[in-house]
Amino acid sequence: MAAHPVGARPSVSGAGVVAAATSRVYWPVCREGSVFGCMSRSGDCPSSMFSLSTPGFIRVVTRNVGRWDRESLLRKGAAEQATFVELFFDLAMVFILSRLVEQALAEVPGPSGWVVLGQSVLLFLPLMRVWTLTTYITAQFDPRRPAVQGCVIGSVFGVLVFGVSVSSAFDGRAIAFAGTYVLMQAGRTLVIGLLATAPAVRTAYLRAFCWYAVVSVPWLIGALHHGTVRPALWALAILVEFVANARGWPVPRLGAGLANLWATAARYLAERYQQLLMISFGEPLLSVGVAFTQVPASPYRITALIVAFLTTVLLWRLYFHVAGQLVDDAVQAASHPAHTGRIAGLAHLVMILGVITTSLGHDLVEKHPGMHTPLTWSSVILAGPAIFLVGRSVLEYVVYARVSLSRPAGIAALVALIAPLTLVPPLAVAGGAAIVLLLVAVADTRRSHRHPDEQPTPP
Repeated sequence: MAAHPVGARPSVSGAGVVAAATSRVYWPVCREGSVFGCMSRSGDCPSSMFSLSTPGFIRVVTRNVGRWDRESLLRKGAAEQATFVELFFDLAMVFILSRLVEQALAEVPGPSGWVVLGQSVLLFLPLMRVWTLTTYITAQFDPRRPAVQGCVIGSVFGVLVFGVSVSSAFDGRAIAFAGTYVLMQAGRTLVIGLLATAPAVRTAYLRAFCWYAVVSVPWLIGALHHGTVRPALWALAILVEFVANARGWPVPRLGAGLANLWATAARYLAERYQQLLMISFGEPLLSVGVAFTQVPASPYRITALIVAFLTTVLLWRLYFHVAGQLVDDAVQAASHPAHTGRIAGLAHLVMILGVITTSLGHDLVEKHPGMHTPLTWSSVILAGPAIFLVGRSVLEYVVYARVSLSRPAGIAALVALIAPLTLVPPLAVAGGAAIVLLLVAVADTRRSHRHPDEQPTPP
């Protein structure tokens, strides 16, 4: 039943009553479209929020209706594309990724370079878990609803705290970093688990909350300790979280279950991972461009800038040619879409780690293009493209159930060049990495020319 103010022309569409004002008089309109057409002799209409008290007058009958329907927060149908609030969240990711590179760059040239690299990876992994949970929430709940937008905007603030804490996460701001992570992950899963009305959704998030409550212990205890205890406890927490996630967050009485969102929102999730990867592609250009403006220009540094640009273009091209464009089709065609989708998501995170490492390597090259190359520097410069190719190999397997020989060959070549290229300047090391990527890209082009219409054949 619909309702119209007195004096207004009633509509005959009859969509049913969805709201009522307490200070205005309404005419009831039946679902069939006639005024008073469905009222019984007593003046009551079963589907109406109104009743007839005296002839010719209508009074509002109040009901115990909540201000908002929690069930309506769920998306109606499959998620299609990212909304503006999700893109706003991605902007915060730009900040934290640049802060990670800046933090590592400040320490890698020193004697503790290997330790700093390990710490940077340790900070990168929880950041990706925050992004993944946020993306899964917006894939399942409608980000156009104010409550969901509030959750995403709160996540933006959490990522901002991450960004300002990351440079001192293993020093004076450990509590801020660990506390923010625990609050974001455990807090969001608990709130959704308590408010969700769909039993399956409620159970899934409560299972995740139980595990986040467990891993919060090593996170917080580690934040209170110094030395090797902190990274050891944080690494343990991350390991436990990844294992629990892979096993479906098993909890006694609540069972276990892997998220099935990739089976229902493959196109949306593939697009979100691609958007995050594109953001990471911008990081080498941003950091190298900033580094170029901070040092005097020279032929070496101009060449280093060009090499960094070409390397980034090659990484971009290696992703999108051709498997990167077919991720959603491959997941939808897979026999187990949810499992295949999770592997595809993991492959993207590995590639993002490769791009961030590549950015760090090119920063070193831009600031010290003609210096002696320590083993740490050579490892960073060559490991970035190698890590990217590992993730790209996994993605190719997801799409085609095979891995082209050029990819493991490229990985092997990059690893094999780490030690020998310590004898040449950093610019030459970066040039060697670019040549390897170019050869892999050429091999991809030749294969696509031989098989121009190859379709996804996921495992």
